[in-house]
Amino acid sequence: MVVGIVAEYNPFHNGHKLQIDYAKDVLHADVVIVAMSGSFTQRGEIACFDKYIRAHAALASGADIIFEIPTIFSTSSAREFAAAGIQLLANTQVVDTILFGAETDDETLFIENAKKLVEIETSGVLDDEIKKLLSSGETYASARAKAAANHIPAEIMSSPNNILGLEYCRYIMENDLPLTIKIIKRQFNNYNDSHITGSISSATAIRNKLALDHDISSVPDKTLDIYKNATFIHCNDISDILHYKLLSETDYSKYLDCTCDLADRISNNLKDFKDFSSFCSLLKTKNVNFSRVSRVLSHILLDITKVDFEKEKKDGYIKYLRMLGFSQNGAALLGSIKEKSDFPLITAPGDIVNKSDIFSSDIHRLVATRKTGAIHPNEYNRKFNLVNIKN
Repeated sequence: MVVGIVAEYNPFHNGHKLQIDYAKDVLHADVVIVAMSGSFTQRGEIACFDKYIRAHAALASGADIIFEIPTIFSTSSAREFAAAGIQLLANTQVVDTILFGAETDDETLFIENAKKLVEIETSGVLDDEIKKLLSSGETYASARAKAAANHIPAEIMSSPNNILGLEYCRYIMENDLPLTIKIIKRQFNNYNDSHITGSISSATAIRNKLALDHDISSVPDKTLDIYKNATFIHCNDISDILHYKLLSETDYSKYLDCTCDLADRISNNLKDFKDFSSFCSLLKTKNVNFSRVSRVLSHILLDITKVDFEKEKKDGYIKYLRMLGFSQNGAALLGSIKEKSDFPLITAPGDIVNKSDIFSSDIHRLVATRKTGAIHPNEYNRKFNLVNIKN
């Protein structure tokens, strides 16, 4: 069995290790393959550690192969993030099972409601409701989420992890992918909890703690050692470069997820820009939440336009398999992936054609270099070999 996981590991913590252990100890997975966000995340924020550090942490704690989700989708709505992650794993042609964490481990509940979501999309019912919401100024992602909530039980729509899980199931069924769904029930802290309480805490809580100091206990010991030697990046560390970008732009509405109303709000409030997070708070409204604003600002910073997005989506989300690292156990499967997959296995940055992936990594490197005063390696001169990690 080869288990696939869609993740961000921002940062990797005990809850993530529990999921990988579940895959190997309970599901008896031979290999765990992860589709992971790169330098920017689905919340629309710069990743707290660079993607290679996060991949290393995951591999040291049991993951076997880490592939990068293209930035254009890793910073998108739950629907598109889920679609890209699942499609990437499916494209390996070796993953047969998808494992995700949710507030409930009732697989039937997710499967039945994913079918319902596909049905109302196919029938046009959802489109009619979405159009009404779009006319009131909602983004498509927001309108779709609200329309779906009219048909899906609150039990599922009540948490980000459940929504992602539903989107994983929907995409698998809509595209008739040969993937089995398995769920592990999340324990203790919720996705958005901001404080560390116990051995398993949310990534949000850990990032908040890291912003203050490096004394965190909710991560595996091997992971903690890796983090101690890494540069922590706070979301506000991109404030200056983002401010410059906003000042130099004249048309915000061309960027992904940015409505005309939000573009006007950015223009009208730019004089009050202090930093990334406070500007997100200033721009958010009843209908446009913090994360959506954050994603829009990241799209502006990274030059991700609506046209770019539609082109990449039309091309099937994934053009190649960009590998960030692998264990000794994972190395044994690379030959099968190369043989079975129709998509090239990429290890050299020179083969990457998604400009936003290189650019987002350059931004991350620039921020880390400015923060520490030490020059960090770029995509082209970085050496990364984890073949000696044994899982």
